Amino acid sequence: MSEITFLASSKPFIIPDEIEDYNNRTVFERMEDFIRLWVNEVDTFGWRKYVAGLFTMPYIYEISGAGNKLFLLYLEKYMETGDVLELLYIPNQHDFDYYQRRLMEAPKPIFINVESLTYQNKYGTYQLNPKKWVEELSHKKYLTEFGVTTIVKY
Repeated sequence: MSEITFLASSKPFIIPDEIEDYNNRTVFERMEDFIRLWVNEVDTFGWRKYVAGLFTMPYIYEISGAGNKLFLLYLEKYMETGDVLELLYIPNQHDFDYYQRRLMEAPKPIFINVESLTYQNKYGTYQLNPKKWVEELSHKKYLTEFGVTTIVKY
């Protein structure tokens, strides 16, 4: 089973130098520190025809590391006012059609606003603590095969 995660963005997604520097490290103090955040345009591996209708944003990528602290660092420090990101996690890329069909039949989207610090899912809207919202978000489910997660800053 090989999972895959897609990212759609309102503008070209560029990994900041701080995160690139981390990606290029070769020495880590702990095994947990060995993480990466990278993106490739979906055309690189031929996924565009499969995912084009699932997103509303024009720039679509395959992303690795969307569930780790580097992605949360991006949200905290580098996401700009007006930016919109959409994420979709597929647990088994070889069964993409099944997950796509299930998603279209009964979507369960998640909406996160990093400006107002709110997290919304099918159960309600939750206010994140302004002093530790990144940590709180790291404990919430925001990568899911059940719906597109939209992350905005406005």
